[in-house]
Amino acid sequence: MEIIRIFVVVNRSLLSVQFYGEAEDAFTVLFEQWSDVEYLEDFFENNKADLQSGFFGEISVEEAVRVTIDEAERLEEYVRRLARASKASRREPQLDFVFKDLKANDPSFQLVKSKAYGVSKPSWLRIYAIRIAENLYVVSGGAIKLTKTMNDRQHLRDELEKLECVKQYLINNGLISEADYQCFELGRYDER
Repeated sequence: MEIIRIFVVVNRSLLSVQFYGEAEDAFTVLFEQWSDVEYLEDFFENNKADLQSGFFGEISVEEAVRVTIDEAERLEEYVRRLARASKASRREPQLDFVFKDLKANDPSFQLVKSKAYGVSKPSWLRIYAIRIAENLYVVSGGAIKLTKTMNDRQHLRDELEKLECVKQYLINNGLISEADYQCFELGRYDER
């Protein structure tokens, strides 16, 4: 797994990596997948036992697709709004409000593996990122999590691997503090 560049999703707040072989950055890929009916139908069909295990109640594949598309749209807007607020005002909720440490009580202060949940409760949507500093995150990817732990399914273990890959990339390239991003040349700037 190789990172070829880092993109700005929201300036000075939310960044996203692009992996070799991908046409877009991880944030964009994630939300494109979560709005793609065919991708979602395949995912839920392949994970039907997990979907219907009871944690999310009685739900069909078709309903899961609809719920995912609706929630993904709300989640993307919510995260973008929080990212913009993170640098604009200290009074409103910010990215640190939605991203939580992947491991409870993580003793690290730099480059913390983090996750954001979907907006519904409970939600199976997850965005994974590395926390650089207060309200500054680099997205590595995301997943639909239908099981209790990330070690239960390969697609979730892949997300753990991507998180570690991004963390090592940031360390190897000296991108470990907020100041390191002031002079760093990043990809596209998008303030949708």
